[in-house]
This record gives sequence, structure tokens and C-alpha cells, in this order.
Amino acid sequence: MLLDIHHETTLRYASPVNYSIQQLRLTPREDSTQRALAWRVQAPGSVRRAIDAHGNVGHLLTLDRPHREVSIVVSGTVRMTDDVAWMPRDAGTLSPLSYLATSHLTEADEQARAMAASHLRARRDTVGELLDLSGAVCGAVRHQPECLPPAGASSALEAGRGCSADIAHAFIACCRAAGLPARYVSGYLVDAAGEWAAPHAWVDVWLASGPAAGGEAGWVSVDVLERALAGTGYCRLAVGRDHMDACPVRLAGVGESAAATLTRVSIRTH
Repeated sequence: MLLDIHHETTLRYASPVNYSIQQLRLTPREDSTQRALAWRVQAPGSVRRAIDAHGNVGHLLTLDRPHREVSIVVSGTVRMTDDVAWMPRDAGTLSPLSYLATSHLTEADEQARAMAASHLRARRDTVGELLDLSGAVCGAVRHQPECLPPAGASSALEAGRGCSADIAHAFIACCRAAGLPARYVSGYLVDAAGEWAAPHAWVDVWLASGPAAGGEAGWVSVDVLERALAGTGYCRLAVGRDHMDACPVRLAGVGESAAATLTRVSIRTH
């Protein structure tokens, strides 16, 4: 399957700024499930491409003239393979053990540790247990799309509500508390008919005895919000320890934060 993707992001400031830096992770990763055949990044200012430690293709956008708005457009075609999409294989240089380290957004509190002990209690490496845990996390954190920016796993669990990013963060916190490496994934969710697409977040969990033939270790992708494996219809942009490592657009410079961020995504399948 081919996906023709067009993604527009507009950052608007409350007042003019003279200098801004944005980290862009808007180029699809290359792994066993997908490959970008053509990709174009259009943005004002200076744009420098680099691959980070997680294997993400990123761009550093620097704008050093007065501006009140930054418009970023990316477009291209991605080939989705017929491989098992919820078992991605990539050539990242980091050990899976790197994704055991906690971060501010994924710190496990007492509730996360209790959920991990309850739902990952048998072998701690089965797909069924991961799906059970996703249901428990969604039961503990009610989805509120407007709760941005992410507050973190502990805050979401305490409040009982959070955005999709923090539902993913809570799941990651539980996995790491149980000794399972887990990483945050940003990308697009495309419906089966190709009629709509939306930015989305899900989680990769490293299983030491995976569901593949022979039981070899590997990543398993879980859409926590949907309480299902992230298989067909998921296009991956970036991975990282949390939202800050993998978010599509991150303000990296000093100064005033963007007052509003507008995002439009359209995808055609063929």
C-alpha cells in the first residue's frame, strides 16, 4: 500500500519574535514496515537535516528574522509493506535497554507500579498482558484531547485524565516499572478505507521472548488508546523515550512559546 501524505503545521505567536528554532520530526522512519519513496520539507529560514540517536530523521529549522507565524509543510509518498506491522524491525543504534531509563514525563508513581505488578505479573513478556495493561491504563486515565501540552504519567494518573500522549506515557511508566523497555512513537493513524488520517501516538515494547516465529526478542507496537496492537494503518514518524524526544514539532529556541499550533493532515491511499 502507498500513502500520499500532506501535513501542514502553522505556529502562531502572540507578538512578533526575532528568532526561533524548531526541531522537526516530520519525516517517516525507515524500518521493516515502511519506507519513504519521496519526501519534501518546505519551511522558511535555514533547515538542516540530521539523524538522531533514536534513528529518527530530523530537521533543525532556524528563523532569524522578525516573524509572527511559521508555516511548515511536508509531503511525499510512503510505501507500507506487507510485513507484520505491529512487529517493527529497525536498524536503530540504541540498545533496547536504553528505553528502561525514566524521564520526567514517564516517571512511575505508586499507582503505575501497582498496575504493572497487577497486569504484568505472569511472564511480563506476552502480548495479552500488554493489551490487558492498555485497558487498565485507559480505565485509569480518561482521554481528553484538549489537555495539551502533556503533563506526564504521574499527573495524568493522579488527575484521572490526560491527552493521548499522557495515556502513552502512563503505559510506558508501567512497562518500565516492570522491567520492560518501552518507547514512545509518534505518527499517523489512517483508517482502513483511507478516508481520514490523524496525528497519533502509541508505544513500542521490547519483549525478550516475542510472538514471532522462534520466539525471538523484538519490538511489539501497542495502541494504548485503542487497546489494540498498532498494525495496519499506522505510519511511524519518530520514536523516543517520551513525547519530547519524538513529537513532530518541538520549539527548541529561547523566547516566547507559540501561542497556537494548527495542524492539518491529509492522506490518500492507493
